[in-house]
Formats: sequence, structure tokens, C-alpha cells
Amino acid sequence: MHQMFQTKYPNAKVSYETYRQCFCSDFNISFGYPRTDTCSKCDELTAKITGLQKQLKNNRESDDVANINKEITSLENEAKLHKIKADVFYKRKTRAKQLCKQSVEHEAISMDFGKNLQLPNITTNDIYYKRQLSMYAFNIHELSSAKSIFYLYPETEGKKGSDDVSSFLHNFVYEHLDEKIRHLHIFCDSCSGQNKNFTMIRFLHYLVYEAKKLDSIKVTFPVRGHSYMECDKNMGLVNTKSKAELPSDWIEVFENARKNPFPFKVVSIDNQFCRQWTKFLDTLYMKKCPFATRTIKELKISKEGNGNEQKLMLRSSYYAAWDKCSILPKKKTHSSTVCAENEFLMPEKSYDGPLPIKKAKYNDLKDLKIFCSSAAQEYFTNLPHLDE
Repeated sequence: MHQMFQTKYPNAKVSYETYRQCFCSDFNISFGYPRTDTCSKCDELTAKITGLQKQLKNNRESDDVANINKEITSLENEAKLHKIKADVFYKRKTRAKQLCKQSVEHEAISMDFGKNLQLPNITTNDIYYKRQLSMYAFNIHELSSAKSIFYLYPETEGKKGSDDVSSFLHNFVYEHLDEKIRHLHIFCDSCSGQNKNFTMIRFLHYLVYEAKKLDSIKVTFPVRGHSYMECDKNMGLVNTKSKAELPSDWIEVFENARKNPFPFKVVSIDNQFCRQWTKFLDTLYMKKCPFATRTIKELKISKEGNGNEQKLMLRSSYYAAWDKCSILPKKKTHSSTVCAENEFLMPEKSYDGPLPIKKAKYNDLKDLKIFCSSAAQEYFTNLPHLDE
């Protein structure tokens, strides 16, 4: 809308923030969150309350009315408590953002995978009946500056597991995070295969105690269903209906998706980028997690106190007491490799080469490539695939 205003009134020098402030304060219109992908817990409680309210209208017996009212009150209290817990996550994120702007040694980030994109992304109706190549987009967003990095790659160049996420986070910490930062606060969802797992926990511990890149790392997980973050807003700026025949087309779409305060930084990933962090960390830490990860709401790794303990702290609610836990093996069976400060020992590469796709998907892409350019046709023809 601001761009349309500038086009229509080129002589009016109005900044985006001024335009937004006038729009929100002088008109009875506001911007809200999209009502999609809503919380299943909230939806369940709302459905139960609505059903009981309908029963209440059709029931006139005093005993039943009292019981129904009692149950409605109980459900409303449960829904209120659920939303209060969910709101704590956003308040923690707001406080972390304020701290980052005040201290040069602190930074907070949100990170998440975006919606899978498709190749080729064209208008031909055959698209609805054919399999397409998936494009993955992993976003890391700095809360202090609103700088945002997308790691973009097709499914033939990598997966979406804990090793891949650790590799992206490692690249961000060493290549994009300001060298003055010593304390990092991470906000991410509770996806067990990507963020909330033993590989990621050990990787963060390794960053602090072995690589000595940071002095402390804290991770805060949201209440399930309430994980709407800056990464979702960033992905919403990307026109997912854009025509794209090659991975480079999607890179161009992302780079042009945002202008203010900074354009998106896009890192194109190939099969040599990701590392075998799980296998590497198995030689330094316990192989099996000594605690349940599902219930964790916050975890913290810090050099404060006795640095020789090398323990991490975790808790199952936002206001519970911290529990200390060691993830180091009782007996070391390996020789410890000492790195110089700000140096990092890298694991082996995760993939020997491009990852093959299934034969059925390859055949569908062969059918779709006739609607694409010659460069795209050559790309899809040369895709690695299984014979069966």
C-alpha cells in the first residue's frame, strides 16, 4: 500500500513508518495475524464451549443447567490459562529484543523452516496431477536489527534434519553474527526432528564450552500452537505464486521480497554444506539423552559459575526452578582436541553428492519440463534419481 501511495503521489515524501502510523491511528482498520494454522488446543476448547452453550439454550432443567454452566466455566478457565502461558513466550521474546538493542554483547534470533516451495512453479494445470521438486527455506531472523537470512536449497542438496539445522546455525554464528556477541537467545518451535533434540542441545553446548565462540546460549520454546514468529512474517512476504523453473529463480524471488529495513540475505546451499553433527557429537557427549526433551520449555548453557562442570540447565515451565544436567560421558573414550579461541573443529560432510529423488517423481518432472525453458529442461533431465 505504501508503494502504491508513492506511485500515485510521487511528490509526497512520506516514510513507511509515518504511513503505517497514520493508517493505523486515523482509520478504523488494523493489521492482524492470519487466522490459519490456528492452535489445536484453542480450537478444541472453543468447540467444546460452543457445544455446551448450545445445549444450555435447549435445556431448561435446573440441575442440568448448573452442571453445564460449571463445565463451561471450567473450560473457559482452562482456555484462559492456556493463552496466558502462550503469551509468556512472546513477552520473553520482546524483552530479549529490547536487551539486544541495549547491549552490543547480546543477540536474539528466531529460526524456523518455511513452507516448502515447488519446482517448477508454473501455471500449467498438469501441475495439480504431478509431483514436483521441493525447495526448502530455513530462516534465521535477528531480533535486534531485523536482518534476516534464508538458507535455500532443493531436496537434492539436503534434508531437514537436526544435522542440517546445526549446520545452518553454525554458519550463521561464524559468518553472519557480529563478533562482539557473547550471549545468544534463540526462539524456535518444538519440532523434535529439527530444533528440540539431543543433537541440537549438544551442538549448542559445544559452541559454548569447546568452540568457545559464545559465553552463553539460551533457548525458549513456545506453547504448542502458539509459535507465530518473525520467520512466519518473513515467509509471508515471499510471493509463493511466482513463476520459478530453477532454484536460481526462487533465490531471486527471495532477494526481492523485502526492501526495508534490509533485503533478505539468501545463502544457496549445495550438498557439500551440511555436516554430520550427530556422529561427531557422539564422540564427545553421551549418545543417549539422559532427560526427556519433550517437556522442556527453556534450556540454558552458560560459562557462569564453575566452568569445569560443563552442565546445562533446563526447566519444563517458564517459571519453574532450573534443573542441572550433565551430558558428558562418565569416562572419555576419545582424545580431546583442543581448538584455539574462535576456531571450530568441523565434522565430516553429510552427503557424498546430490541426493537422488524417487523414480516416480522424476518421471513426473520429465512430463512437466516440456512447459519450461531449455535451461530448466536440462536441469530436470540431469536430476539424480533412483532406478526403481
